[in-house]
Amino acid sequence: MTWLGEQLGRIADEMPEHDLAARAIAVHQRRRRNLVALAAAAVVVVTLVAVTAGVRALPAEPPVAASPPELSTVRIGLIPSVEAAPVYLALMEGYFQEEGLTVEPMMITGAAGAVPQAETGALDLAQTDYTTHFRAYELGRRDFRIVSSLHQAAPGSFAIVVHPESKIRTMADLKGKRVAIPNLMDRGELTVRAALKHAGLSRDDVKLVEVPYPQVAAAIDKGKIAAALLAEPFVTTFQDTGQVRVLENAIPREFENLHTAGIAATAEWVREHPRTLAAFQRALAKAQHLIASDPEQVRGVVPTYTRVERRQAAKVTFGSYPAEPDRGELQRLADLARAHGIIEQPADLGRLLGE
Repeated sequence: MTWLGEQLGRIADEMPEHDLAARAIAVHQRRRRNLVALAAAAVVVVTLVAVTAGVRALPAEPPVAASPPELSTVRIGLIPSVEAAPVYLALMEGYFQEEGLTVEPMMITGAAGAVPQAETGALDLAQTDYTTHFRAYELGRRDFRIVSSLHQAAPGSFAIVVHPESKIRTMADLKGKRVAIPNLMDRGELTVRAALKHAGLSRDDVKLVEVPYPQVAAAIDKGKIAAALLAEPFVTTFQDTGQVRVLENAIPREFENLHTAGIAATAEWVREHPRTLAAFQRALAKAQHLIASDPEQVRGVVPTYTRVERRQAAKVTFGSYPAEPDRGELQRLADLARAHGIIEQPADLGRLLGE
């Protein structure tokens, strides 16, 4: 029996027959209205719950945009090697511009030459080989901080080269010869000292002189030097043109995967320009992450700031580009620098990293 039939039976027992149909219809209509109202109320409740849940699920209001950097233009000293690739990639991709910065690269021969320029304000930031700053700190120039990482070496990214027709065949043959490095008492000298030690020689067995990477081939050709340390892309470029021959890989076993380059600034500059530094670091990290996802980006950008042709760039050896300084690797480098006589005291990594 339906609900309506039950209602008709109950009402028939209580009322006269002629009122039966009318009352039944009225009850049915009232019940229907109640059901409709209940359904409508349920819809309202469900809707309110959904809206409330939706409001709670919405993300918080976006944070207020960070204040603009203190400086709109940043001058950075860079060595034209594969180590500097992330900076130039960030420029090419517009990452610095997105952060409100105009970054002006300025060529330097090495980190040692950049230190006084940073101290006088001629440079805001400078590429460093770390060893230079270990040495500078030991000599009392303690106003520097390592603010970003740049490059981690791979076998072949540095080499000791000689003239193609040179009779020098081993490192031992360099005894008494002039050997070029970009700057004295830096990472370059450290790697050369290590290579000499493996050959049974010491630093005093050769004459170390300063020659920037781009000038090495000409200096070798003119007989001004017998050998030189080179970094990529110069190793590949000068080999490709027949100007040099690789004598030995300049990354011996204990130097494998060593962090070779970063970005440094004076502590004063860091204190006075925290937003500028943060903007620079964000843009540089974007480029480093791009390289991590697609290492071939390096081959595309190197010809834009060096004289390397694209066909030569295809042969260039490069390492990796970590976004953050690795304290453990820096400690390993500091230990090697001390073991090979570049520094005499343990490096204060905490201060250098601004910890």
